[in-house]
Amino acid sequence: VKLSFGCSCLLDPSSLFGGVRGLFPMACGSRAVAGRLFAGLGRRGVSNTFQAELGTGRIVNLSAGSAALPLEVLEKVQKEFVNWNGKAISVCEMGYRTQNFYDIMEQAEDRFRTLMKIPDNYDVHFFNGGATLQFAAIPMNLLGRPGNRKTTHYKTANYVRNGHWSEKARDEARMYCHVHEVNNDPDDLYFTVPDGKNWDIDKKGVYMHYTAADTRQGFEFQEFPYEVVPEGMPLVCDASANLGSKPVDISKYGVIYAAAHKNFSTSGVCYTVIRKDLITEDVLPGTPTMCNWNRFGTAPNKVWTVPVTFSVWMGQLVMEWMLERGGLPYFEDLAIRRSNLLYDLVDNSSGFYRCFVNDVRYRSRMQVVFTIRTGLGKDEALVQKFLDETEELGWLDVRSHPLGIPSDAIRITMY
Repeated sequence: VKLSFGCSCLLDPSSLFGGVRGLFPMACGSRAVAGRLFAGLGRRGVSNTFQAELGTGRIVNLSAGSAALPLEVLEKVQKEFVNWNGKAISVCEMGYRTQNFYDIMEQAEDRFRTLMKIPDNYDVHFFNGGATLQFAAIPMNLLGRPGNRKTTHYKTANYVRNGHWSEKARDEARMYCHVHEVNNDPDDLYFTVPDGKNWDIDKKGVYMHYTAADTRQGFEFQEFPYEVVPEGMPLVCDASANLGSKPVDISKYGVIYAAAHKNFSTSGVCYTVIRKDLITEDVLPGTPTMCNWNRFGTAPNKVWTVPVTFSVWMGQLVMEWMLERGGLPYFEDLAIRRSNLLYDLVDNSSGFYRCFVNDVRYRSRMQVVFTIRTGLGKDEALVQKFLDETEELGWLDVRSHPLGIPSDAIRITMY
């Protein structure tokens, strides 16, 4: 394929985005990646190759959030938006303490428990505020329990560093305790991490926190080293980027949480799974009500204050759609196949394209992040041309943050 900027690259466009409906069921993708890199498209901004089949042209949403949603679910929401279940009311105007919404909450939790195979000794919450609010709620709830010292400030929590979002979680926890970083990259890039056996873990730490996948550079723990977590220390995981993309053994965690707007729903809700023994009244003094797990857990139907009703309902419908397709084994296979299409293209481009994360143990199936050659000088201009062409094609959010080079990175998100 001859690129519009005069370079040639060995690839078959149809092999990457042909059969898109099967590999990109949410994005309803196209056969293009930039300019003529993946073959030309006719209309500006609307590049869905299934226009005739689906009856509508849709933009190609490769955003890291809010992510693309299944068209079938969006159409169902559209159909029921004004008249939910024939009740002559919209979910958006439904009383959050009515039986109608309690039914939605119960069904959403049931679908989530079924999808994720969540054991009975765990509570499920659809907290307001996304994952970021839980960055603070986690230390507030876990550090407030009685310890060797009455002053919570002196307690320690272990934090694994592997990118931008682990940094955000660490910074929030620092306001409430001493944060012990078990690993550190002096360049702050985190294209790889040391083996777990080499981590410096404070065994007196109250808990260990890690981020399952970092969207910035395309990092994902394909196999987390659970064996290095000290016995009795709760493992806490921000799984915002990959929860719902593969089976997870929930029993290995004290807390696992994920922002809804990537693999489950739209924005506003954090899907949070908490082992019941970790929900107590002994929270950090001054903990706001919105961060107090016990306050929500003891409220009628776990509704303490106004939930994000629409997002909870949307998530219920998406999870029903996921279960109809075979659940997490299906979506794990899908994530492997479609990410490998792009990784294979990058790896076989004779260096024209270059990923930042190259160890397959840490390559993300949710985001493939790459640059063109060095990303410097003339190559920086090619990166910008690539990004400009995707914008002309109507692609959403292909631009990522600079990663150790002056130019922005190219990020293809596949939630």
